[in-house]
Amino acid sequence: MVTTPNDTDKYKDVVLNLNKEPILTPEEEEIRKSYVRKIDARILPVVVMLYFASSLDRGNIGVAMIHGLVERLKLSNVDQGNVVAVFTVFYLIFEAPANMILKKWKPRYWFTLIVTGWSLSTFYLAYAHTANLFIFGRVLVGTFEAGFTPGIVAYLSYWYTKTELASRMGTFFLALPLSGMIGGPIAGALVQTSLFEYKYQSVFFVEGLITIGIGLLAFFTIYDYPETSNFFTKEEHELVVRRITADEGLASEAKISRKHTIAAFTDWKIYVLSIAGFGPGNGLGLIGFAGPTIIQSMGYSPTDATYMAGIPYACSVVAMLIVMPFYDRIKFWKSYVLAAPVNIFGCILVAFTKRPEIRLYGLCLVGIASCPVIPIGMTWVASNCGSVSKRMISTAIYTTLTGLSGLLTPYMFVRKYAPDYLIGYIFKIVMQIMSLIAALTLYAYFFKENTRRDANPVDVSHLSTEEQRDMNDKHPDFRYRI
Repeated sequence: MVTTPNDTDKYKDVVLNLNKEPILTPEEEEIRKSYVRKIDARILPVVVMLYFASSLDRGNIGVAMIHGLVERLKLSNVDQGNVVAVFTVFYLIFEAPANMILKKWKPRYWFTLIVTGWSLSTFYLAYAHTANLFIFGRVLVGTFEAGFTPGIVAYLSYWYTKTELASRMGTFFLALPLSGMIGGPIAGALVQTSLFEYKYQSVFFVEGLITIGIGLLAFFTIYDYPETSNFFTKEEHELVVRRITADEGLASEAKISRKHTIAAFTDWKIYVLSIAGFGPGNGLGLIGFAGPTIIQSMGYSPTDATYMAGIPYACSVVAMLIVMPFYDRIKFWKSYVLAAPVNIFGCILVAFTKRPEIRLYGLCLVGIASCPVIPIGMTWVASNCGSVSKRMISTAIYTTLTGLSGLLTPYMFVRKYAPDYLIGYIFKIVMQIMSLIAALTLYAYFFKENTRRDANPVDVSHLSTEEQRDMNDKHPDFRYRI
């Protein structure tokens, strides 16, 4: 027997102890495993497919820069930075508003709209014949994509408790290096075609068409909320609603109030978490936006550089597959302590050695130390908010601020600084050091605060569920994930 959306009402008040994981009987644990498998099979393939489309359309600018874009549009050094950075600017501007809209719209409508929007904008880039028109197209891509990553981070939290979230976030972000690994050879093949006068146009044309199809498919494959889905049995439905309500609440019932918005914007921890995300985010920009340019600077031809740009991503895929089984158990701060030195060492090899093989190896190390940490940072934020409403704003703030680390990168890898690009590599190393310091700061605070709350229990049973939820992560029973 399956449930219907109307069954949800009877479970609204079943949870008395918020922020405490319900203790399950052996029978309930089997039910939990059953419903989680169902969610995994229906949610994860769709979000991975959508993120693959996002990464494909976002990263093809690096290929275009070395395959005729600069020559056709007569881009100056400033223009070369602008066509990459303007995407980031509008991406950052619209992230927080986009997550507010997601809360008001059903996910299937919202994600269909934005995926189709950025895909059409990518398709348009093949035909933009002036620098200004091309930059306008990049503005559109950034505006539509702004709602995607923070939106999916929030959306996954609709379905999983924070103890289940990290591995699913890892699966979602696995699409990023996969798209880079597969996108490189695809782009390499496309620039060999004669569809257009300039090679880069084929990349935007074909990849835009592919992702338009993916966007339209999303409407028929996205489920909105667990409490309104009909693929659970009655027992599974009751348990999933109970566990998610106890965790951070049901998304369909949450409302983004001014109080929750202020709580997110005034929470210093969100900003320190964002600083922790600077290093991995900047590493991602290095192998993504600047990857083909850097590889070409090693002495390879533009075509070879296009194909080889997938190598660092392939190494990242392997690294993510190795660490993914540990995502739900790992102490988040340790991942930064382990990854930062590797990231810095890789950047030093790229920047200060001469042999192309060693420099390429260094770029692979940057990918290995960056991509696996991205989902950990996202999960760290999403798990430490205390409510759906605060999480919606906090994840948008986080992705906005971490994106700032990549805002300057495009201007550091224009032809003016070729072939050494030392300013870009030094900036990358500084970002890694800042990330490491921030992660250690968060560990110290979260450990101290959890210890204090364990030693000083507070009875809040006299408060209503709504009053307790409004306390967010300040609820005395809330424990930060470290």
